[in-house]
Amino acid sequence: MAGVRFDISALIYANILFIILSLIPGEFKNRNYYQKLLKLLYLIVNIVLLLANIVDMRFFDFESKRLTADIFTKEWMGNDFITLLPQFFIDFWYLVIIWIAFGILLFSIYPNLKKQNLQSNKPTIKSIFYHVIIFILFLGFSLIGARGGFQLKPLRVIHAAKYMDAKNIPLVLNSPFTIMKTLGNKKSITYTYFDCATLDSLYSPITNVNPIKQVKPNVIVIILESFSSEYIGGLNNGKGYSPFLDSLMKHSLVFTHAYANGKRSIESMPSIFAGIPALTDIAFITSKFCSNSINSVASLLSSQGYKTSFFHGGKNGTMGFNDFAKLAGFDEYYGMNEYNNSADYDGKWGIYDEEFLMFFKEKVDGFSQPFLTSVYTLTSHHPYNVPEKYNDKFPKGSLVIHESIGYTDYALQKFFKSIQTADWYQNTLFIITSDHTAQAESDYYNTKSGSYAIPIILFHPNDSSLIGKKEIVVQQTDIFPTIMDYIGYNESFIAYGTSLLNDSAEHYAINYISGIYQYIESDYVLHFDGNKSIALYNYKDSLLKNNLVNKIPEQIVLENKIKAIIQSYNDRLNKNQLVISEKPNK
Repeated sequence: MAGVRFDISALIYANILFIILSLIPGEFKNRNYYQKLLKLLYLIVNIVLLLANIVDMRFFDFESKRLTADIFTKEWMGNDFITLLPQFFIDFWYLVIIWIAFGILLFSIYPNLKKQNLQSNKPTIKSIFYHVIIFILFLGFSLIGARGGFQLKPLRVIHAAKYMDAKNIPLVLNSPFTIMKTLGNKKSITYTYFDCATLDSLYSPITNVNPIKQVKPNVIVIILESFSSEYIGGLNNGKGYSPFLDSLMKHSLVFTHAYANGKRSIESMPSIFAGIPALTDIAFITSKFCSNSINSVASLLSSQGYKTSFFHGGKNGTMGFNDFAKLAGFDEYYGMNEYNNSADYDGKWGIYDEEFLMFFKEKVDGFSQPFLTSVYTLTSHHPYNVPEKYNDKFPKGSLVIHESIGYTDYALQKFFKSIQTADWYQNTLFIITSDHTAQAESDYYNTKSGSYAIPIILFHPNDSSLIGKKEIVVQQTDIFPTIMDYIGYNESFIAYGTSLLNDSAEHYAINYISGIYQYIESDYVLHFDGNKSIALYNYKDSLLKNNLVNKIPEQIVLENKIKAIIQSYNDRLNKNQLVISEKPNK
């Protein structure tokens, strides 16, 4: 029943014009054409509301969140959406049937008033008075319902935390509500938990790493689409779909407790390359803040003489990757246009991973050293098409994504085999990670923390110090400072993460979804709603069943840390202070 408040609120907000036009005093409402217009308005509005919820019946499986207003951005509604729309109809045809059925139901239950009941009567002072009173009363009730009750502030997404634990908050919400509540979000919320001196003592994103090294290594960041930790045998006692990656991990430094900062591809690039976590409802790339000045691994390494580039086999413009690559300071962007061979097009997203990784290798062979480059795979994205020549080669598993995970792993194997004789190979640091997680089977990977678990792997063919496993908590935003640490950068920069090579640092992971911040550090997982902690679990309680909130003294320290990160992040975001050299805005 908790969701009824949010359902009523969404229905009233969406139907407020219908309510006003139905109740406004005046005998003109009894005209036949007016009643037909009201019916048309009612059907259009509510069929659209149904569509949002029905789409989320499957969309939620991919992002673990309700739809928000960024579905109206060009990154959502662009060429990729148009190309994939027929595939969505094929895969999820039953949702179309459900939507049509509910549309017919709405049409059939709408009352058809008899003609004799629509006859206009001569208005009297008494009837006008009654109509005005009814109009005021019902409009008042509607406004109360839209606000969600008599509380001081209107109902917001975060209020769902009163009824459910963090993982199940989307069950209380509805998609029209979350879309409406995130429309027009032009500025992040300002948090003032601490004064400036206290804030700086608790947390600062100003980062310093090691002094300059004599030899500058090349750096390659490989981002694997939707590679959840659950799919990787090396992270699950051998059970998985990535035999090559499992073998590579035996010669790498592997972080067994690594987490994504967001749930979407569009949120991964700022996290990985600029140390900017996804702590707002609207992704950084699609927000007004995308014009802010930022520092990134590309911009800083360019100043150190590195050639920088970014590769993604998708259509140029996909997810705003090329725009962010330019903002982040990458010298070159290579997408489907630059690949320029439609024979290897998967028909939906872009170039198959095997062919694009070979294209990537050929381009890197021609780069001057040192270089920073990154390649982002795509085949393990819905609809998970594997080339026909590999039908039945890879285990299909129990989820539709599993076969494509096997294919991408195979493509990665061929890539590594092809580069072992390259003159740049022995002097290259490889960082392998994922953009976000996907569907999960096991109980742990369906928890709030497990649903963010991804691989983060450091491999260098000529550095024996990067071998083994570390159980510290790490996140995507740590990759940027780790690279700067490894190459020996000697100046300060902004990053909401810490170097993975710094054993003395306090390592943590932070993410945000549906109004709830999740903070993982050491032995604890904290869920925070912006005002107070709503849940606290011991990390060893892997299924997050025993809520320790307000029961242990460590909570105060964790709360202060997450408050400081939130305040620092939002303050710098709003004031355009994500670069140290930027002067504070007055």
